[in-house]
Amino acid sequence: MSNFGYNVLGFGANASTSTGPSDDEFNRVSFKSSFEGADNGVNNVFTDGSASNHTITANGNVTQGSFGPFARPDGEWCVSFDGDDYLSVAETGADEFTFGTGDFTIEGWINNQAVDGSRAIVSTAQGNDFQGIWFGINGGNYYYIYNNAAGNNWDTIVNAGTPVVNAWTHFALVRNGTSNVVYINGSSIGSTTETARDLTNTNNLLAIGGRATASQYTISTMSNVRVVKGTAVYTGNFTPSTSKLTAITNTKLLTCQSNRFVDNSASGHAITPTGNPAVTAFGPFLTSSVYDPAVNGASAFFDGDNDSLTAGDSADFVLGDTFTLEAWVYPTVSESNDYPMIMSQAEGYPTGWYFSLRSTNEVNFYLNDADNAGGAIDLNTDGSDPVQLNAWNHVALSVSSGTGYIYVNGARKSSAATGINNNLDRSSTTFRVGVHNAAGAYDFDGYICDARIVKGTALYSGTTYTIPTAPLTAITNTKLLLNMSNGQAIDSTAQNNLTLVGNAKISTGQAKFGNTSMVFDGTGDYVTLPSDSFIPFGTGDFTIECFARFDAISGQGVFQLGASYLPSAVTGPAVFGTSDGGSARWRMYYATSYADNTSNPPQINTWFHIAFVRASGVSKVYISGVEVLSENDTTNYTNKFFVIGGAYSSSFLMDGYIDGFRISHFARYTSNNFTPPTAAFADKGQ
Repeated sequence: MSNFGYNVLGFGANASTSTGPSDDEFNRVSFKSSFEGADNGVNNVFTDGSASNHTITANGNVTQGSFGPFARPDGEWCVSFDGDDYLSVAETGADEFTFGTGDFTIEGWINNQAVDGSRAIVSTAQGNDFQGIWFGINGGNYYYIYNNAAGNNWDTIVNAGTPVVNAWTHFALVRNGTSNVVYINGSSIGSTTETARDLTNTNNLLAIGGRATASQYTISTMSNVRVVKGTAVYTGNFTPSTSKLTAITNTKLLTCQSNRFVDNSASGHAITPTGNPAVTAFGPFLTSSVYDPAVNGASAFFDGDNDSLTAGDSADFVLGDTFTLEAWVYPTVSESNDYPMIMSQAEGYPTGWYFSLRSTNEVNFYLNDADNAGGAIDLNTDGSDPVQLNAWNHVALSVSSGTGYIYVNGARKSSAATGINNNLDRSSTTFRVGVHNAAGAYDFDGYICDARIVKGTALYSGTTYTIPTAPLTAITNTKLLLNMSNGQAIDSTAQNNLTLVGNAKISTGQAKFGNTSMVFDGTGDYVTLPSDSFIPFGTGDFTIECFARFDAISGQGVFQLGASYLPSAVTGPAVFGTSDGGSARWRMYYATSYADNTSNPPQINTWFHIAFVRASGVSKVYISGVEVLSENDTTNYTNKFFVIGGAYSSSFLMDGYIDGFRISHFARYTSNNFTPPTAAFADKGQ
């Protein structure tokens, strides 16, 4: 059982809740696909969901998948930290993080990928100013210290407990009168009793995932961080919550639980990312429902290298003076001197119009003179609450009778744009998503979903509105709707959008379970997971497994994790079925070494269950439940480029089929022999 086998209502009433297998460790699965879909199904065929049904053409290697703004219910999201970043939260003036001599509780969930060195989880002691509290990992233990307002008088509350890698852990720091306690998974690991010390936070700042301006960063994923001032929420050992945390009485901060960086407490603090913390759907809570695109939505991934979606000439794009442009965007790169396009109708600058981001991640709408008798329109948010990197943001341009406003996450951010007139007509110009023009200028890096054009209606007015909580639909006057939900090879954990390279596709030719599998022809075919969303294994245990069937055995790479995709280097974890040297054999890459075994050799036209498992510093490869390779392996796996259907280089690609693929952040199989799964891997936790 997982530490947190929560029976949390999952992904909506339309998803399956009563049938199918479940996995009580599904909250430690970072990728899972059954490769079920239509014959010849791929991830780059897009459909317009409006009544216009425009033909949509995918350019570059834009791909669609299950990671979207509704991948998890609000309250169940997380934030990943890569060891060089943190979140900071400044007090609003009400001294929310100055605890004085009173009670308080700080809690949350963390999944560590590294537990070495000194790594702050939550801290109010910043830089060289040591006043406040510091909780994290130090010297292989949980370490909690604090210092009063006088400074230079540290007290250690606890220096005990062994942090675990790749497991969800609930932590709570509680002061109850004169008692100061640290709870891990609901059990006290240490306490100090003394006269309550005055914890004045002269920095007026709280940091999550590091110690601001002084590094000591975590490599972890964190969820549901809550600060309650004036209340000892726990006064003895307890069972951690079985669902998301809420803003109970005296809650001053509640964050790392939404699809963007936001404080869900009444304080409404601004959450400031430093470095590259990223919102992720990898979280501590199990769900009782499977992924359903109608409920959880989807997105398209643009890699910033001339990826785009286009629609041809149409009168639908004669926008006039009343219309709405909107989309959800998750940018992964800040373009300081660029204009990453969300939507555009422009073949050259300054011709046409575009709706984009710009420097400092402002949102911008530009319309040139030739298309507007009232003159050029250049409407932007002027740096006011810009779009957040590595988080989902709802952006909209709402224009009514020539007056327009830009909204970001439900708040109006622009000044009025006057003079947009009925002559706004770019119907002879290609409509594009993700790029400016045919030359590929101003590419978007990241994810876009629910790109919608509503002509003749200004959907949003006033200073605020409630942002969508479900995938957008084709309401009245909708002329274009790209939900990006037509992908065939889908990650059931809703964390990754798969890119199918070459002729890799869904096939009815063979199936271990169900009706289809992924087919590869050995010449240019493979699948990649986006590196920005891959959760590294660190020094912890893990399992990579699939069912594979070879049509030929030469240098058949099944999968590989590397510093790049197919890096032409011996780097693991990876598994091959190979016949180099004259005899068929299984090969594993681990760290920067490899090992071979000719027992139970690979064969053609036979389904094998393949599992690469690391447990307690030993990596093993199991073939259909039998251990064939074992090597000592304490590698800190920090790489994030994962390939399915190939390894080493494009000369060692799969020729055959893969049905079912799962990545788990724990060791599923630890005995010398086991019975392989006899059914498709589960898609839900309860």
